[in-house]
Order: sequence, then C-alpha cells, then structure tokens
Amino acid sequence: MSLTELLLQAKAKKAEEFLFVVGSEPRARLASGWTSLRTSPALMTEWNLLQQSLLSTQQKAVLETTGVVQGEAALDTLRIGFSFFQQDSTMKAVLDMDLDGGKQEVALPPSLLEACLRMKGLVLLSGPGEAGQVWALHRILQKISDEKSFLGVVFSRKAFPQVRESKSCYLYHTGEFARPEEKESLMAGVDMVVYDGFHDEDSLLEALSLAEQGVFVIYSMKAPSVTNALRRALSTLGDRFGEHGAPRLAEVLTMASGQYPVAGLSGEKVFAHEVLLMKPQVRGLIEDQDLKSLENLLTQAPENSGILTLNQSLLQHLIRRRVDLKTAFEVSRDPDNLDQLLKKVGI
Repeated sequence: MSLTELLLQAKAKKAEEFLFVVGSEPRARLASGWTSLRTSPALMTEWNLLQQSLLSTQQKAVLETTGVVQGEAALDTLRIGFSFFQQDSTMKAVLDMDLDGGKQEVALPPSLLEACLRMKGLVLLSGPGEAGQVWALHRILQKISDEKSFLGVVFSRKAFPQVRESKSCYLYHTGEFARPEEKESLMAGVDMVVYDGFHDEDSLLEALSLAEQGVFVIYSMKAPSVTNALRRALSTLGDRFGEHGAPRLAEVLTMASGQYPVAGLSGEKVFAHEVLLMKPQVRGLIEDQDLKSLENLLTQAPENSGILTLNQSLLQHLIRRRVDLKTAFEVSRDPDNLDQLLKKVGI
C-alpha cells in the first residue's frame, strides 16, 4: 500500500490523526482509538516522499536544522496539519486529519466568549484533550480575531489549525527554543499568548507571569474538570510560591471553564460546559483554596450568577433535543439537581 493510499484510507476511516514513524506500522487514531493501517513498517523512502508532499523548501531546511517543523498543507483536496520530528535514528510525523472537521459542532456558551473578548487576565480552559477541545479554542481565537486588533502567539506541540486572520495576527510555535533570544524575539510586543495542551509547571508559571504583566493569556489544559484544573494550578503555585501562590492566581484569573463531550442523538458528539467567572466570592474561595465550596458552586449555582453549571448546560442540550435523558443523567455529577431543573421547565 502506497503512502497516498495510506492517507486516503485514513481519510476514509474519518481518522483524527495519522502517525508515521519510520520502522513502525503506520497508524491512525479513530473515534474508537488507534488502529494499524498495514502490517509492514514505514520506510525511509516513504519518509522522504512524505516530506516532499507536505513540506516547502524552507520547512525542510527548518527540519534539518532544528529537528522539528509544523504547519498545514493540502493533499488531494484534504487540508491537514503536520508536525515532523527528526533526531538521530528517530523520524516521526503526526498528521492532523481533522483540520476541517467539527468546526461547526462546538457551540460555546455566550458567557465564555464574552469573557475571552474582554482580553484580560488569565483564562483557564480544561477538557479531556480530544479534538473538540482544540476546535473550541480555535473558535474562541477566531471570534477574537474577527472583533479585535492584536498580535498573538499560539504555543502548541501539535499542528494547530490556523485561524483566519481578520484584524489580528497569530504566530504559531511549538514552544521549544534553541536559545532564550529566540523566545524573546518571538514574544516582543505580543498582546495575547495561548497555550494549547500544556500542563507542565514551567508553562503554567510563565502564563501566570505574563498575565501579571498585562498580557492576555489563554491556558488550555487536559483535565477531567474545572476544579481538577484549578487544583493542579494551585498545587503548582503553592509548591513554588507557598502561601502567596493562591492569591496570585486569584488576582489574575478571569475565568475557568470546562468542556465535556457527550454522545448526541444524531450520533455526533455534542459538548457540555461549565463556566466559572471570577466574582468576588469565587476569588475568595480560590485564595482560600476552598475547592470543596467551588465544587458546590459548580453544581448548585442559580442562573445568571456568573456561573454555568454542567447541569444547566445539559438542560440546554435537552431542550434543543441534542441529547437524550439517559445520557444527560449519566454525564451529570448531581442527578438530583438535574431532575429539579427538568421539573422547572416541564420535562
């Protein structure tokens, strides 16, 4: 099976990612998980052909010099994102096969978009780390780009789907720099910095520092819930700054939001959300590291309180007939509260 046939097979299977490692079986990530596309290993000749098909002369030079390059390309009308890695005997390419898939599927809460459009402080986004989380972030960046004029940097270790630039300009980078001067040059004069899929201590501390300097920061991390993401952030800052860590986070954090994939009635994924805006009560709880009370807020908060609970989000999907009752109750963290909300609207 040729390289082109492999890519077309991955496309036909609706693969989200295509993994090509010289010496290993080519693999694709489907909705059900990873699967092998053939039993024979990827060859060096195919690696060279993959570069010729996707990389420009300049990108090839970058790969040879730095060992890493990422970007976008079109292959047989299919727009894909790519990330190449080359070091010693390791040659690996990860192709994002879903750049044009699912954009319209991620409906975001108005309060989330409004908070991001203010472009202030630090916004903490969390989710399970699947494609929907990337597309939600992409939609946020597109909305800001359409309405604001600024210079932004997007750090992502995977090929991030490029935003259509209207009034703004985005620069894309893996976050790996050979010299500190390279990073200083990239960051000079930026108004906004985005971290996609990062969850390490250094990037979180950098995000906090930038927000304190007046740069708008969106930090999108893999975490099972909003409170789990906050717990990790508070733990990291507590280890570094002691009792001063939590107040520093509370000072710059403007919103924390979680996104959760749910099986929809049409067979496609829909997404439920939690949104925690930084009202004085919430800031106080974060300063005190009272995550138990935050969890209670995220399940019991009334409407129009600056907090969107998971149950309120599920209720909206039920009203719009996007999910069924059984699925909603399975996803809910507080089924009794969801039942009360349903009775209020006559469901």
